Amino acid sequence: MTGAVGQKRVSTTYLKQSTIPVAPPDQQKRIVAEIEKQFSRLDEAVANLKRVKANLKRYKAAVLKAAVEGCLVETEAELARREGRSYETGAKLLQRILETRRSQWQGKGKYKEPAAPDITDLPELPEGWVWVSVEQTALIISGLTKNPKREALPSKYPYLRVANVYANELRLNEIEYIGVAESELGKLLLQRNDLLVVEGNGSPDQIGRVALWDGSISNCVHQNHIIKVRFSDVSLPKWVMNWLLSPGGRHQIERVSSSTSGLHTLSTGKVSCLPVPLPPIAEQHRIVAEVDRRLSLIRKAEAQVAANLQRAERLRQAILRRAFANAP
Repeated sequence: MTGAVGQKRVSTTYLKQSTIPVAPPDQQKRIVAEIEKQFSRLDEAVANLKRVKANLKRYKAAVLKAAVEGCLVETEAELARREGRSYETGAKLLQRILETRRSQWQGKGKYKEPAAPDITDLPELPEGWVWVSVEQTALIISGLTKNPKREALPSKYPYLRVANVYANELRLNEIEYIGVAESELGKLLLQRNDLLVVEGNGSPDQIGRVALWDGSISNCVHQNHIIKVRFSDVSLPKWVMNWLLSPGGRHQIERVSSSTSGLHTLSTGKVSCLPVPLPPIAEQHRIVAEVDRRLSLIRKAEAQVAANLQRAERLRQAILRRAFANAP
């Protein structure tokens, strides 16, 4: 039943007029005993499923932790040593990325070298890896601010909001449109494999949700509460996303987003200085492929657990229907 303000409720009048089937006392005891027995079995099954769900979450974190610490696959240094060959280290890869960016610079004013991260409190990396800052490997771009003036602009474009971006997941079932000036499109239009970082201002675990743009909506832009990270090397987006999803990456996000006021916020400046471990490119590819394989198995298991939890709830209702099926 629905109340005057649209909130569901049951009125006292309805309750007074309702009829309740009453079985003989002995039959009531047998029905209640059987319901309790079946519910007890369901409760045990549901508890087991919830334990599996929690274990899958821990396993996912463990996979990402091992990946970004060089423990998931054989390192490029080990492989090169075993095969008797040389390889491009993370430091050389960074040098190549910086040289390319410098030579292709078309921005305003004199080119400014991006700052390296402060590695004082960062853990030691595997052989051939190097710590870099996000701004050394990518452009960090803010989005548009929603305001009444945009309603008058003739060109309307789909745009991403915080509600569309989750941890390694895009939820695009509800997309809004906003007026955008033609002069803004060069900065705002999303490109496939742009890394989207939620700026947010809520609880620490919601700050810095990251996902890769998949290009599924043409001519899509993003609001200012989503920070866009565009990498100069196409191999980097998935690797950096995995790092930011890992326990170590989450720690760095929470560290830079904290403030003396108790609020947790990100900005383009804070995202720019985030440290990222950079392995050799071939090792990145192997790690990302292995992470994708394992996370795919985890997603399938999680889907099965969710389906079984829903099935358990349906069984609970079916037990009650069966118990009172012959009631007048």
